[in-house]
Amino acid sequence: MQNIILVLLTFFTVQTFSQKATISGTALDTTNGRNRVYIVVNDTLRKFREGKSPDWNVYRNLIKDTSLSLFTKADGKFQLKVYKKDSIFFQSFRHIPQIYSVSDLLKMKTINIRLEPQICIPYVACKDTLPSKFYIFVGQKLKVTPEPDPYYCDVEIMDSKVKAEYKILQQVVGSFPKDTIVFASFNHNHRITFSNYENVLLFVGEYCGELYHEKYQYFDLYKTADGKWASPGDPYKYDDYNRKSLKAQNIQFADTVWFDISKLGEAAIKQQFPFPFYKIEGQKAIPIMGCYIDELIAVKKEGVLKARKIKFD
Repeated sequence: MQNIILVLLTFFTVQTFSQKATISGTALDTTNGRNRVYIVVNDTLRKFREGKSPDWNVYRNLIKDTSLSLFTKADGKFQLKVYKKDSIFFQSFRHIPQIYSVSDLLKMKTINIRLEPQICIPYVACKDTLPSKFYIFVGQKLKVTPEPDPYYCDVEIMDSKVKAEYKILQQVVGSFPKDTIVFASFNHNHRITFSNYENVLLFVGEYCGELYHEKYQYFDLYKTADGKWASPGDPYKYDDYNRKSLKAQNIQFADTVWFDISKLGEAAIKQQFPFPFYKIEGQKAIPIMGCYIDELIAVKKEGVLKARKIKFD
């Protein structure tokens, strides 16, 4: 009999834990309804963005799923169905987010969330126009995570900041004292394109005692059959407006270097893996032309870095 009761209690507990509950209430910030509060279940979207090589097509579908996230109505009212084990994140621009477990929300007679404004901080500009130290290296991605956007009192910063941590596989210019480097990178909406690749040629400078990625400057790298590093495709694929005379050459990349094109249409394949730099075999795009590191650096040295007046040997 005791065993039967124990089984029933266990079943009841699991059922209760996995059941969905309807949460409804009001969530407002200090803008009197001008900004609608954004509600996210289990911080799902941030976790997805910060995952390893997130699929942005999947992300676009996630943000449309109202079971995961939604905005309050103009008067702050909201309603959503969630599991009792979930947590709910309430957030709004320039306000301090609040986090509640569903079990705690269910205990409230009236759910009335009020977000408090962030406190702005003075903006202190770095006066260095050129890096005091400059590094070019082959880096292997360890971690790339978005940083909270600071709220400055008198300046609006358009770019978002990420913190990047890379293992240095090969030093090319400069001599960084450690085998791991941590630096900041700025771009729109935390979308740092070099983080899409496992290994990259990176350009990092020190400004006002802090390390910063030279904005937009990188090459994706892959091993060749003879163990060197090279980037497939047109050497000016990221610098078309600075095009000079450098040409891609025939390179035998390692057998493991190829790209899955099974989910791409014909137009996308031609754009991303153009002839004569790639050959198409079945569902694979195989690189057959590219440039080695010295040539890639020459592209930047004669183009963007020259325009930024960054000199190095």
